[in-house]
Amino acid sequence: MASTLTNFSSYQSTTGASLDASENFNQEPAFEYDLSGNKTPNEIRFKSSDALHTLDERTALTGNGTERDDVTKTMKKTPFLIYTIISTLLFGFSLGFSFGYYASERGLFKMTNSVEQTSDITRPSMDQDLVEKGKKALEFMDKFFFKDSITEGADSPLLSFSLGASSSTVKARPLVYLNRPDAYGLLIDSTPGLSSISAYSNDFFLISSGLDAQINQAYCGVAAAVGILNSLRFIKSTDSDSGVDIPTDPVYNPYPYATQEDVFDVCTQQTVVSHTGGGPGIDGILTPPFGLSLSQVEALLKCHLHSTKGSSWTVTAQNVDDTHQTVAKMKFDLKNALMDTNSRVLVNYDRSKIGQNGSGHWAPVGSYSDTMDAFLLLEVAKYKYPSVWVPSERLFDGMSTTDDCGEWNFPAAQDALSQEERLSTSPAEYATTTAKLGCKSELRGYIIISKS
Repeated sequence: MASTLTNFSSYQSTTGASLDASENFNQEPAFEYDLSGNKTPNEIRFKSSDALHTLDERTALTGNGTERDDVTKTMKKTPFLIYTIISTLLFGFSLGFSFGYYASERGLFKMTNSVEQTSDITRPSMDQDLVEKGKKALEFMDKFFFKDSITEGADSPLLSFSLGASSSTVKARPLVYLNRPDAYGLLIDSTPGLSSISAYSNDFFLISSGLDAQINQAYCGVAAAVGILNSLRFIKSTDSDSGVDIPTDPVYNPYPYATQEDVFDVCTQQTVVSHTGGGPGIDGILTPPFGLSLSQVEALLKCHLHSTKGSSWTVTAQNVDDTHQTVAKMKFDLKNALMDTNSRVLVNYDRSKIGQNGSGHWAPVGSYSDTMDAFLLLEVAKYKYPSVWVPSERLFDGMSTTDDCGEWNFPAAQDALSQEERLSTSPAEYATTTAKLGCKSELRGYIIISKS
C-alpha cells in the first residue's frame, strides 16, 4: 500500500455539521455550538467522540440521498427578557441586565430543550445487505489500516511537535516541524554573509501556492500529485507548448487549478485507478489495495504531463534499495531537482521509519537545508502534522521500505473485482482480494518531474 490509510472514519463537513459514522444512527450524539461563522447563534452541530464525518457521507452510507443535513437540531433557550427580570430582582438593574444577557447566552437557567427532526428526505432504494457490507468494510479499514489517528494518546503527534519525532528512533538527529520561526529560517541560504532564500527553496513557494490538504485520509498520493501539477501552472501561463494538462475545475474557471476530484480524467481511469465504486461512499482508491503506489502516481502524472504531442516533460520513478543505493546518490538526485526551477520531486515513504505515526505516505519535497542536511517534506495531511524537515538518512530509511502491494495489474484487476470483493471486511477477505489483484511487493522511493 502506497499511502497510509489513517483512521478512515475522519471527515469534516463544509457546513459545520459532523458526526461519527461508527455510531448507531439512532444514538443521541453530544452537541456543541457551531462556531463556523453561522449567523444563527442557536445552531447546534453534532460532536463525535473520535472522528468527524459529514452528514452527507453519513447519509450516503445509510442510503439517504439528500443534498442537505437530514437532521437539524435547534435548542430553544429561555428568552433574554425573562433572564433579565429574574436577575434584576436578585441583583439590581445594572448587574441584573448584564447577568441576564450572559445567562441567556449560556443557558444557565435550564428549560426544556426541544429537538426537531426533518423528515422530508428522499431515500433511494438500495440493497440493505450491500449497505451493511459497506459499513463493515469501513470498520475493517478503520481497524486494520487507519491506526495513526491523532487520538492515540500520549504518542499523539500534536503533543510532540516541539520535541521532534513522535516515536522513538535509533537516529539521533531530530525532525524539525515547520511550526516555529527557526524552522522557516532553514529556507535561507546558509552561506555566511548572505540572507537570501536558498536556491534549494524555490519549490517551497511554488508548490505551497497550490498544495491543498488531502480530501480524505486515503488521498495522500492524489493530493501530492495535484500540488505538483498546480506548481507548474506558472510555467503553463508563459509557455503554451509546455505540455502540462492542468484540469480547470468549473469552480475556478477560467483559471487552471487542479483539484483532487477533477484530476481523474479518462487517461487516469484507463491507466491508474478504477473509479467504479465498491459501494456507497467507496471509490477505487478506497478499494483494496487502498491508496496509490509509486507506479500509480508516476502514471497519474504522466497522464497530465504527456498529454500533448511532443511534450518535453519526463516523469521518472526511482525505487530506493539500500542494498544497491546510497544516501549520497539519493541526495544528489533530489538536490539537483530542487535546484532546477522546472523540476519537482515527490517522495513515497514509511512514516514510522522517519519517526512519525503511520506507514506508507506521500509528500512533495519543498527544499533542502545544508545546515541541517535535511529535506523539507510538504505535508498533505495538514490536519495531522505540519510540514517537516527530515534528516537525509531518515528520509532514505523511510523510502527504502516495501509496499506490500506496490506492483499489481492496475486498474484492470480492480475493475474485474466484484462488488463484494471490493468491500473487504476482514483480513482474510483482504488477503483474498489482494491475491486476485496480483499484488507483489515493491520498494518505495521518489519521483522526479523534469522539463528538457
